[in-house]
Amino acid sequence: MSDASQDNAGRVPGVIGDRIAGALLLALAVGAWWLSHDLESGFMQPIGPGEYPRLISLPLAALSLLLILKPGFNQRWPGRAALVRQAQTLLVLACYAGLVKPLGFLPASLAAVILLIRLFGAAWKSALISGVVLTLALYVLFEFVLGMPLPNIPGLDW
Repeated sequence: MSDASQDNAGRVPGVIGDRIAGALLLALAVGAWWLSHDLESGFMQPIGPGEYPRLISLPLAALSLLLILKPGFNQRWPGRAALVRQAQTLLVLACYAGLVKPLGFLPASLAAVILLIRLFGAAWKSALISGVVLTLALYVLFEFVLGMPLPNIPGLDW
């Protein structure tokens, strides 16, 4: 086997892969921007819930355009374990999006954060401690600092 063929072993055509990923991420950014206009803010609420998807969609669109216009140098496709972790991460985030309203912010976020920390390889004890701290910090940030009401646990009126 020649040096060039050994160098290309395990690689996916990076230009095409980067451009496909860029196009999908750009579609996601445009969709998030478009759908964020349907989110209504409360009376006298300075920052509505639609601001956050728009805030995230701008850098996402810029970075996806970068992938489309100037594909990167890393053309290696991730290994099987990394692909499984990525799929699990997407599953956790999708479940979180569906459960945050019916369960409330605190339990849904706590479960999602703990599972995501575990996916990054932390031990259960560390994941539980970090999950509680991060979830409470996010709750304080959104509810009290930014004044954005979050879904409460059903049956509890705080």
